Amino acid sequence: MRKTPWVTKVIAASLVSLIGLTYINGWAQTFRPITPEALKELIEKKDDNILVVDTQPKVAYKLFHIKGAINFPWAMEISSPGNLPDDKTLVLYCDCPNEEDSLDVAKQLQKWDLINVKILKGGLSQWLKLGYPVEKSDE
Repeated sequence: MRKTPWVTKVIAASLVSLIGLTYINGWAQTFRPITPEALKELIEKKDDNILVVDTQPKVAYKLFHIKGAINFPWAMEISSPGNLPDDKTLVLYCDCPNEEDSLDVAKQLQKWDLINVKILKGGLSQWLKLGYPVEKSDE
């Protein structure tokens, strides 16, 4: 049986520690998905611990959005978290195939310690496909 050299063990231990620190410091923050079914259930229960956030441009938001959602449009660089609360779970969605705009917004919100964020799996497209309620805005 061949022994593993001590240098390999030290390098492996160092990598494990570095990866752990990366996650502890939030550098590799991941955002949990939430299914449309689970979100619909929370909305129907009138769960005060969530805020549904539409990350589409204002024009798209006005056409229709998930009932009760607020608009916080994606931007290349978000300069402020606006009125987004830090005491609620933010459920972000867009109409992108892989939720890329919502993921980008979530990553940018980390600058203001807004890390209690979920991403709607399948985005607005999946929500609509399931026939769940939407509303339009007159703003």
